[in-house]
Amino acid sequence: MKNLAISALIFASLFGQLLAQYQDEVLVTQARDAIKNFNIVTADSAYKAAMKAAPDEDRYNEIQAEWAILEQINVRLTDGGRALGRNEYDDAYKKYGEAITQMDASSLEIWGRFKAEALFSMGMVHFRKEEPIKAADKFREAATHDQTQDKYGKSIEMVRNKHYSEGHKFLKRKDYESARIEYEKAVAVDPAFASGYYQLAYIAKKDGNLKAAEGFYLEAVTSDGTHYKAWYGLGNLYSAMGNNAKAIESLKTSISINPKYEKAYYVLGKVYESQKSTNLAISNLKKAIEVDKKYSLAYELLAKIYIDQEKYDTTVSLLRGLTGSTVTYKTSYHLAQAYNSKGDFSAALTASSTSLAKAKKKNWAPAQVEKGDALRGLGRNKEAIASYRLALKDARWKSLAQHRIDELMKG
Repeated sequence: MKNLAISALIFASLFGQLLAQYQDEVLVTQARDAIKNFNIVTADSAYKAAMKAAPDEDRYNEIQAEWAILEQINVRLTDGGRALGRNEYDDAYKKYGEAITQMDASSLEIWGRFKAEALFSMGMVHFRKEEPIKAADKFREAATHDQTQDKYGKSIEMVRNKHYSEGHKFLKRKDYESARIEYEKAVAVDPAFASGYYQLAYIAKKDGNLKAAEGFYLEAVTSDGTHYKAWYGLGNLYSAMGNNAKAIESLKTSISINPKYEKAYYVLGKVYESQKSTNLAISNLKKAIEVDKKYSLAYELLAKIYIDQEKYDTTVSLLRGLTGSTVTYKTSYHLAQAYNSKGDFSAALTASSTSLAKAKKKNWAPAQVEKGDALRGLGRNKEAIASYRLALKDARWKSLAQHRIDELMKG
């Protein structure tokens, strides 16, 4: 038993000597691990403890040289931060660059997170100097050195969204050129930003540059295949260009992504109506109205189709209950058409008068003709002639209006 105790003491003594012999190496490893985790305080403490534990002067000097690199890098990063806080951008950028140069000169592969922070700070300098693309490039480069932090990606979004929001402000003021510049910056910062391409497409289309608009819409749906508004915009554009096949395909894609997007149903109805695919047109226009009970454009086109089909009762049922902003000059006009065709001239007079009151164009000829027909049906021929004469001013309706006047004059 006594021999066992003596052996244990000897082992403990030898282990202690062995541990002390390698204590400096353990501490240096701790310091390096702390650097990898961007923990400057722990790294500094570990290096200093390692220097105290160094077995000889050569080892001490070796550890001190490694610690000095950390100290110099930390000083430069700190100085850079202070310069940035004073808006001394060139000096700040220089300090961050010097820190990175020192990291690159080191033979140790431990500086990833430090380099990421330095690059991020350089990106902030560019951001403060209104250099969005350069800022985003630095943020992206930072992310390659440290994938554990999401702030680098969020910083790119911050820059992108800043210019996107500025674009909206200009767009609201109808300053389309300034808006375009801001949206271009947004997609330059984030080349996969679908909403930015969508806005650029809108402006290009407004400028009459349909080819450019098509390109931007395609960029949008390529970047984000679920961007239903971009698919809708593409379909609407193809419809305007007369490419109905592509229009239908794009609009159906929009609807498959968002079955509640009434605008896509409406334009799809328009395309089918232009192709004389009446049943499909009616079906899609009804879906548009089902989604949005106040969607006046869908009511207008659906009523026109019913009038063309001579479904006057159906037209009246569709339109007579409309209220508020859903009542437009066109819905009222089609309602007047239906009432006149049914012989309900009093209701037709009311509807045509409503149409004329709402029309932006004074004495809108189509409604004047319907008003004249209603007055004629009520036996108020002089008033009917006066209404037809107002319609004569529109060349497209002159022949019909004159014919109506001649009929009444002869009678």
